[in-house]
Amino acid sequence: MNEAEILQNLFHAIDAVLTVFSLFFAIVSGYLAALYFFLASAPFLLRALAFTMMSIGLVFLGGTATIIGRLQEGLFGAWDRLERPIVPLQDLRNPVPDLHLGAMSQQQLGVAIGWSVAIAVYVALAYLTFVYRWPARGLAQSASAEA
Repeated sequence: MNEAEILQNLFHAIDAVLTVFSLFFAIVSGYLAALYFFLASAPFLLRALAFTMMSIGLVFLGGTATIIGRLQEGLFGAWDRLERPIVPLQDLRNPVPDLHLGAMSQQQLGVAIGWSVAIAVYVALAYLTFVYRWPARGLAQSASAEA
């Protein structure tokens, strides 16, 4: 592959990462809305089914993110083998100048933060689905508030 092809594929990989993030945000937002509006008071089996379906979607997204990460690593390796690239590999992995993180690149830090946030959100959703006791809501509560 030449430099232009590698660069174009890196842009496609970045686009794929943004798509995965957008889908993650949409799934989590939809699930939170469902929890707030009806799942919080739903029977256990319905909550378990909804959580399982959400989990399956997130597993697919995680697998996609893993594949994209491996493809990016391959593209970075191909970029590093170029004789005179327009941008050094270190600058690609560390796009913010003068921000030194020791042995970890900014790109690796971004990946670690992404996975940490995804795991924390998943644990929080499990807690909100199965452990947290949502305050009672309903017609009786809103009727007493109006009176």
